[in-house]
Amino acid sequence: MQILSRALFLIGLIVVIASLVYLGMNAISINQLHAVAYANKSNEGPNPVNNIMIMTGLSIVGSFLAGLGLSMPKR
Repeated sequence: MQILSRALFLIGLIVVIASLVYLGMNAISINQLHAVAYANKSNEGPNPVNNIMIMTGLSIVGSFLAGLGLSMPKR
């Protein structure tokens, strides 16, 4: 169980870190979208809603796996 516990924790931690990186990328995309919206109202930028939904799902799954890995018995 100790190996499975550590593996789940590491996978969860990696997914949470990936979601944080994705959050940074989405923040940049949203800032660019706002800049385009204010500069030229006829030009549309990419819609970041799908990226935000993926990021939210990744953070939920990663947090669940990390919590599951921490709560498993160590023996």
